[in-house]
Amino acid sequence: MPTNKNALIRYKTIDKCLRNRYRTWTIEDLVDTCSDALYEMEGIAKGVSKRTVQGDLQMMRSDKLGYNAPIEVYDGKYYRYADADYSINGNPLTADDCELVEKAVSLINEVPDGDALAELKSVLSKLKGKLLCLL
Repeated sequence: MPTNKNALIRYKTIDKCLRNRYRTWTIEDLVDTCSDALYEMEGIAKGVSKRTVQGDLQMMRSDKLGYNAPIEVYDGKYYRYADADYSINGNPLTADDCELVEKAVSLINEVPDGDALAELKSVLSKLKGKLLCLL
């Protein structure tokens, strides 16, 4: 996960921009949009630097946060996702993630029932069913 709330706001803002195929996005456009988002959400008027957004793009491209975003530069200056359907919010779980969730479900199912636990078990069984569909 991002190290702080401001980084998360920038990542989500960049994601929203790059998913918008009806507009071209330069690095300056992304800087301005991220600065506006931080001002609107957090009241931070200082703005964002070009270097910060460049670092955000690199972080989103990498596996460090699990995004592996297919960000491409076209015409030498415009940014977009190579896959028009990609979003950092739509990242599927890895096989390891699914295995850990299944272990958690098994552990919770071993606990004696209570009112709240019964509801939790119901939700977890639905989640487990959805995970099986993804694999």
